[in-house]
Amino acid sequence: MSGEYVFAIGAEDYPPYEYVEEGKLTGFHIELIRAVAEKNNLDIMFERYPFKRAQQMLKTGKIDAFTYYGRTAEREKDTRYLEGNILHTAKIVYVVLKSRADEIVFNGNLELLSDYRIVTQAGFSYGHEFDSADYLKKYAAPSLNGLKDLLLNGRGDLGIVYLSDFYSAYKDTAILDKFTIVDPPVLERPMYIGFSKKAEKDNISIFFANKMLEFRETDAYWTTYYKYFSKE
Repeated sequence: MSGEYVFAIGAEDYPPYEYVEEGKLTGFHIELIRAVAEKNNLDIMFERYPFKRAQQMLKTGKIDAFTYYGRTAEREKDTRYLEGNILHTAKIVYVVLKSRADEIVFNGNLELLSDYRIVTQAGFSYGHEFDSADYLKKYAAPSLNGLKDLLLNGRGDLGIVYLSDFYSAYKDTAILDKFTIVDPPVLERPMYIGFSKKAEKDNISIFFANKMLEFRETDAYWTTYYKYFSKE
């Protein structure tokens, strides 16, 4: 393999996966990708972009890959998703203010939520069933903070979030005490390094997937994993 490969990441911080700490880009995804690249002599450069811009750059081949990228039928037109390039599996849940928790009745049937205002995060996919449910009242917030504020201000009834993102964003604040998680979860969804079909060269998507799978079998992978996640 030769040449430089550009991996885009989102402009927002998503600890413990992708974030800036003391001026340096870090996180589980970042360390994982860097370790695989270093082990296989790949020259990878990370660039941060707003989600929509990175998505468009992936489609047009201006970047080689986009991390933390969920799989949808629409995205598959321009993006190569391979099992080896799964970074982690995310749990998607509904959150509601504790003061309103008794109002929400949900057993997994989305139609039970048709009377509620559901706040999403712009640009995010939450699985085919939710994304295609046109009968739901969905309101897109520009960011996770925006989603949280709409719920706190009573302009939304419940929010749909990636659980790890929500906890990581507010773990050291009083915000978590104001919300509760609605059971059952929406779904658990694998998050990928999505490779641009237009930019593909040297079969980099396949090569990287194979090397990721190999790395997952090493002690170095688990050392990295337990740096960010509990052994329990």
